[in-house]
Amino acid sequence: MKSIISTGQGRLHLIQSAIAIKDQGVDVKVITGWVPGKLFSDKLINNMGRLIGRTNLAYGLRKRSPEGLPRTDIRTCSFSEFYIQFLFMLTSRKLLSRDTAAIMGWKAFGTESKKYINDSQIFHVRSGGGRSGAIKKARQQGMKVVVDHSIAHPKEIKRQLGKLESESTNSKYINISDGFWNNVLKDCEEADVLLVNSDYVKDTFLEQGYPAEKISVIHLGIDASFYDLKRSYESDKMRLLFTGNFGFRKGAHIIINAIEILMLQDVAFSLDIIGNVSAEVAIPDWFRNHPDIKLHGHMPQDQMKKFLADSDVYIFPTFVEGAAQSVKEAMAAGLPVITTVNSGAPVQHRENGYLIKDDDAADLANAIIVLSKDEDLRSSMGKNAAATIRKSHTWSNYAKEVKELYKSIIDESE
Repeated sequence: MKSIISTGQGRLHLIQSAIAIKDQGVDVKVITGWVPGKLFSDKLINNMGRLIGRTNLAYGLRKRSPEGLPRTDIRTCSFSEFYIQFLFMLTSRKLLSRDTAAIMGWKAFGTESKKYINDSQIFHVRSGGGRSGAIKKARQQGMKVVVDHSIAHPKEIKRQLGKLESESTNSKYINISDGFWNNVLKDCEEADVLLVNSDYVKDTFLEQGYPAEKISVIHLGIDASFYDLKRSYESDKMRLLFTGNFGFRKGAHIIINAIEILMLQDVAFSLDIIGNVSAEVAIPDWFRNHPDIKLHGHMPQDQMKKFLADSDVYIFPTFVEGAAQSVKEAMAAGLPVITTVNSGAPVQHRENGYLIKDDDAADLANAIIVLSKDEDLRSSMGKNAAATIRKSHTWSNYAKEVKELYKSIIDESE
């Protein structure tokens, strides 16, 4: 069985997906962006990254050619990657709209990828990466098309982010009329199967009339190195943890307001924020300078695992996701999580996590207070969370299900 996996611009999860699927005996080739050769040192790559505001660019690019994925199985679209970054530089100078840059850059990837689309039964493409004739080329080659979509339907994104319109912010809202998102939906519509990573994402497509028989839900895996990092649930001060981009979509302002409520109620806490702070968020001086609040910035996963082991509660009051891997990593570690239904994570309220309303800082603060007073609840939730991930959210399970999906759609055509 042969599959071509096209990541589109960026990396997303599809590199790890390819490794897992290859381990199931599928002959996988990956189409992705620029993969630096041995002549490019990390220092040189990071210096290049500073031009686009990414000081640790090498860390991300090296993940495109990890162990388990031979370099001979990777097809690079270097031109389109440099092209889209150039276009985004123009947007920062207000010479081009972000939407136009995204459309042009993703179409360039589709065009460049076509030369690699051959000799396979399956074309597995990230939504948005099938334009400029990429999906059409796969069809001409007799391939079945699996479109991989990892976030809610664009109309759901718009609805959820519409809740932020009252905020004083420069946040760039996603508009359903944007050409980029229309191209993403065109890929979804042209798929033989739309592959999504949570029931939440599936439901958002069903609400828009997408045919249920074309949707397959397969949960992404979590690396076993995250399993059971948390050993003790005793605590005299709530050590809170957030990981990810600290921006409005992830609920940064909700966290700031909830912390203010905790302070007013004299709740003992500390908060570690691991990830870049989005420019859209105005961090109050009292928050930035608080002795028990640490803004760590980006951190490699191996360093982050220590925080998963030592924290008491993971908070992620997001407005819209697909299936937040960061929440699932915390669950795998055995950390009780507080999040929203919109995270797409496999959370059952007060069983393996705590669900709160989105756009509600008081609800987040109350959840933290409830868990701060109940060690047994924290322990049971954390242990149940770890069991949930170990049982149903492994890369092995993911790959077996994807292989069966491939087989089913190939058999249908024979």
